[in-house]
Amino acid sequence: MLEKGLIQVYTGESDQMNFAPIGLSLRAAGQGLRTLITCFTPHELMGGAKTASSFLEPNLVINHSAIEQTPNEQKGYSSTPQRIVESFQRSREAVFSGDFDIVILNGIHHVLGQGLLPLEDVLTLIEEKPENVELVLSGPRASEQIIEKADYVTEMVVHKSKHAPKSGNCPEGNGSIEMVTGNGKGKTTYCLGKGMLISGLGIPALILQFIKSPRLYGEVKAIKKLPYLEIKTMGKGFLSKHSPYLDKKHKMAATQAWDLWLRQIYSQDYGLLVLDEINIATYHGLISGPRVRELLFLQPQRFHLLLSGRHAHSEVTEVATTVIEMREIKHPYKKGITARKGIEF
Repeated sequence: MLEKGLIQVYTGESDQMNFAPIGLSLRAAGQGLRTLITCFTPHELMGGAKTASSFLEPNLVINHSAIEQTPNEQKGYSSTPQRIVESFQRSREAVFSGDFDIVILNGIHHVLGQGLLPLEDVLTLIEEKPENVELVLSGPRASEQIIEKADYVTEMVVHKSKHAPKSGNCPEGNGSIEMVTGNGKGKTTYCLGKGMLISGLGIPALILQFIKSPRLYGEVKAIKKLPYLEIKTMGKGFLSKHSPYLDKKHKMAATQAWDLWLRQIYSQDYGLLVLDEINIATYHGLISGPRVRELLFLQPQRFHLLLSGRHAHSEVTEVATTVIEMREIKHPYKKGITARKGIEF
């Protein structure tokens, strides 16, 4: 159980889905927390969400009832105001039930913007939620009233590369290259969430962590339950530019992670490879940015990459088909709230 539950808001102008709340639920499951995700808007990886959550039950429940078709409806996903209201009411009941530590309303800002749900209902939920429940609201174009009441606010800004084709999401002959950077919350959890959903579709995925030290973070525990998702934590932990050991233990660890990535990219064992915190490794000079750029041009066809971390190298960013920038709008650390088990680690 959480001692202190906060209000998290993920928003932005792009309609592209932010996978960070999904990754948060994975991390939380590994630390024994229970999460309910209610989806108010459809996305292309919904099938993967259903499969992945089945392996993580009872610590993860995903509710798609607001958007799923009934047997009498045409193929596809549709929604009605009645379904949205009913799904919100069930989510509200879950907040107060004591059955969940985290409740995520995925796509809630969109339905509020469409007038399909009264804003006052959500503001009241924010005001009345129990102290030990984390409430996460995501989707494009959050209202100013919600942002004002939130503890965390991250804006996701999506930049399409000049190298990206007009149709499709990856360069001709190469897999997609997605860069997740910025000073805001949600970079690693974005990668965890997308990796979890893609693996739920039966596509093998591997997450390489370049900086984090090997310890039982929530995501490491939870991923053991997912048959098509692996994680290898290969770093030596937090590093400082002034660390006297920077050129020894950290560089050796980064080199080992890099060598593993080189072996895997040509192995065809995985459809998705996540290079978590590789941007930090290039920023500190543990790995050459130009060398990363060179390898990205040579990656095999249909191979998909996610690179994450602050301080993305400019030469690497130029190769990416999409750059996801997480911008910090609000952060509770400034109020003296420290990292919490199941939320930040």
